[in-house]
Amino acid sequence: MRLLRNMLIGCVLLSSTAMAQNRNELNMPVKIKANLDEFVVLSEKTDFKKTPKFDETRDFFHRLEAVSPMVKNSSFGVSPQGRELSLVVIDKDGLTTPEAIRAKGRIIILVESCIHSGEPDGKDACMIYFRDMVLKGKDKELLDNVSFVLDPVFNVDGHEDFRATNRINQNGPDELGTRNNALLLNLNRDFLKTESPEMKDWHRMYNYWDPELFIDCHVTNGADFQYVMTYSVENHGEAMSPALKKYATDIYDKQLNERMTKVGFPMFPYCSYRRSYAPELGASLDAFDPRYSTSYAAFRNRIGLLLETHIYKPYKERVMSTIEAIRQSAFILAESKKELRQAIEKSDAYVASPEFRKQAFPLDYKIDPTDSIMVDYLGWERDTIKSDLSGADWVRHRYDKPKTYRIPLFTKHVPTVTVKVPKAYILMPQYANIAEILELNGLKLTRLEEAKEVEVETYRYSGGQLATRPSENRVPVVKTNYTTQTEKLVYPKGSYYLDMNQPNAKLAIYALEPNAPGSLTYWGYFNGHVWPVGEFWVRQSYMEEKGREMLANDPELKKRFEEKMKNPDFAKDSNAILNFFYEIVQKQSHQDSDVHPAWRVMD
Repeated sequence: MRLLRNMLIGCVLLSSTAMAQNRNELNMPVKIKANLDEFVVLSEKTDFKKTPKFDETRDFFHRLEAVSPMVKNSSFGVSPQGRELSLVVIDKDGLTTPEAIRAKGRIIILVESCIHSGEPDGKDACMIYFRDMVLKGKDKELLDNVSFVLDPVFNVDGHEDFRATNRINQNGPDELGTRNNALLLNLNRDFLKTESPEMKDWHRMYNYWDPELFIDCHVTNGADFQYVMTYSVENHGEAMSPALKKYATDIYDKQLNERMTKVGFPMFPYCSYRRSYAPELGASLDAFDPRYSTSYAAFRNRIGLLLETHIYKPYKERVMSTIEAIRQSAFILAESKKELRQAIEKSDAYVASPEFRKQAFPLDYKIDPTDSIMVDYLGWERDTIKSDLSGADWVRHRYDKPKTYRIPLFTKHVPTVTVKVPKAYILMPQYANIAEILELNGLKLTRLEEAKEVEVETYRYSGGQLATRPSENRVPVVKTNYTTQTEKLVYPKGSYYLDMNQPNAKLAIYALEPNAPGSLTYWGYFNGHVWPVGEFWVRQSYMEEKGREMLANDPELKKRFEEKMKNPDFAKDSNAILNFFYEIVQKQSHQDSDVHPAWRVMD
C-alpha cells in the first residue's frame, strides 16, 4: 500500500514536471484570460471574517494554474484521512524541479501554512499575494531571483474540522481548524521523530526541494502587546553553524526588522517573559531543539523563519503582516543570494568535517541571567483588579494607552548538556524503523555486510523516569540513568553505519543521544533497553547451589561478597544474600540488553 502510494505521488510529480517543461519549451501564453473577479478570496469577500476550506483553497491554486504558466500544482502525499497534501510551485518560467530552478540562478523559498490549522493566516496570505503576483504583476521582478514552493494546508485533516469554538480567544476568522492532526499529533513536535504519515511525506518533499529559506506561519497565543507579529530566526543558540549564523544575523534578521518597520509592521522576537504580564522585567529568547519547524531548518544549515502573528489582532492585519514578511524575506534573499549560498556551502562543509567534532556539542541550554541588552518594547499600560468572578488578580490592558517600555532582553545561552560528537554511529540491524527516520531526515546510512568486533563507546542503561502524563500519544522518558564506557563488542551483519561526515550530522546527535531534548530515547523508542525486559526463569533458591559455585570460581567476587557480609543487616537477610547472586546471573544472561542500540565510534 505504501509503495503504491509513493508510486502514485511520484507519477503526479513527474507528469507535472513534464507538462510544465513542455509548456515552457513551447513558450505558451496564458491559457485563459483571467477574470480578476473570479479570484477574490473568501477572506476578502467577507471582510476577513471567514477563511476558505481545503477544497476551495486547492481549487483556487488550480484555477491560477489554468490562467498562468508560472503556477504548477501537485501533491506530495496523502493525509491519514485520505486527503491530498497540496503543493504549489511559483516560478517565472514554469519550472518544477529544484535542479532546473537553480540552474537559472534562483533561490527557493518554502512557505508552509496551517501546520496548526487553527492558525490559517499564511494560507490566506499566500492566496492573496501570489494571485497579485501572477495576475497583476505585483513584485513579479522577484521571480528573476526567487521561486516559491507553497504548502498551503499542511495539517489538512485538522483543517477540515472547522468549528467556531476551536480557538475562542483568537480574533478571527469565525471558523477554523484544529491544532492537532487526525491522529491527535502536533505536527510541530514531529519534525525530528517523524512519526505521522504527513511528516514522512513532508520530509521527502523537503529533501527534494532543499529550500534555502523555510517560512512557517503561525499565530501566537500568549502575551498582549502592540505588535501584529513576532518572529524567530534560530540564530541565538547553536542550531546554526558559524557562517550561516553570521548571514542570518548581519543580513537577514537585521534587514527583515528594518523592512517590516518601514512598511508599518514592526516586529519583536518570539520570546518568554521573565514574569507574566510584566514585560518591563525583561524577556528571554528560547533556543529550540529540532522537533520544531524553524529550528529544524537551522539544524539542517538553512534559514528557518517562524512567523507568529498576534492572536488578538484583527485577522486582516495578521494576513497583511504575513504577506509583508514573505515579500520582504524574498527581497532580502534576492539581493543577497550570493552571500546566502556561500554561507550555506560553508556551513554544510563545516558540519561534514572533522573540525566540527573538535568541540563538545551543546544539546541543552539555560539563559545567562547576567547578560542582556536593552531594547524598546511596544506594550500597553495595564490595570490589575480583583476579579468579582474568580477572586483572582485580573490583569487588563489599556488599549487606549500604548506604552513603549525599555526592557532587558536576555539573548545569551549557557550550555547545560554537552556531548563529544562521535566519528560515526553503529545502529543495530533490528532498528530498521529508526534507520528510516534518520534517512527521512536527510541522513545517509550504509549497511554493514559482515559481523565484526569493534571498539566503541556505549551507553548502558539502568532505568529512568517516565513523565507523569502522555505527550504526543507517548509517555516520554524525562530522565535516563546510564553509564558511559569504552568496550569491544561485535556488531551483527546488517547493522547500519552512520558516518558523521555529512551536512545533517547535528540531527543524528539529537536523535541518537539519550539525553538530547526530544531524542528518540525521550520519545520511548528504546524503552526495552532503558528497562530491559529479558525473561529469566530461575528460582532464587537455586542460588544456594549456584552461589557456592560462583564464589569458588571467582576470587574477586568472593572478596566483594565477604565485604558485603560485614554489613550486619545484609548478613542476616537470607533473601538479600541469595539476591546478590541472582542479580549477577540475571544480568549475565541478558548482558547486552541494557546497551543503547546506537554505538558511538570515536575518533
